[in-house]
Amino acid sequence: MKNKRPQAPSVDASATTTSTDADVALGSAIRSARIERRLSLSSVAANTGISVGLLSQIERGISSPSVRVLRGICKELDVPLDYLIEASDRRQDETGRIIRKSDRRVVNFGSKKMLKEFLTTSETCELQLMEIWLEPGGGSGEQPYTHEGEECGVVLEGRMELYVDGERYLLGEGDSFQFDSTLPHKFQNLAETPTRILWVTTPAVW
Repeated sequence: MKNKRPQAPSVDASATTTSTDADVALGSAIRSARIERRLSLSSVAANTGISVGLLSQIERGISSPSVRVLRGICKELDVPLDYLIEASDRRQDETGRIIRKSDRRVVNFGSKKMLKEFLTTSETCELQLMEIWLEPGGGSGEQPYTHEGEECGVVLEGRMELYVDGERYLLGEGDSFQFDSTLPHKFQNLAETPTRILWVTTPAVW
């Protein structure tokens, strides 16, 4: 599935646009601090005097904040500058090995009533780990699909109907599965509540 290309966020002259590992680590630390305090992008941006687009760029490591902007962010988040620097240093050391919950990449499949949270990155590994959330009736779609590789997983909550190569399987909490991805397959939530699945594919496809 192809996602619509997002509109380019506005850029503030107080930040550069050269991305480095340090920028990514600092942005990740800022985003985590903001989420921990349950603050929105718009409120932090407004109270800091920058655009939402710029703050989003900073959190994604696309832009480097000026000292003035960084101080404003610290004031709004009520954290000392040293806290963000130390947190960003830890994040930089974790690059390629650790993904914090607040840093997960999330894809919402809309009409399919399915949400995927990626626990690994496709850029650095062949193995891909996802946490999939299915709303009641949600799933991969009516038509089975195929791709290269293998996949496996375990139902953490709820109930799932899984079709593999024409065979139908009903899985409940704690049940696991494994199959060759070249076989036609599809899946759907059968519960009246959300179903949550820990799903592994190889190679990474997202």
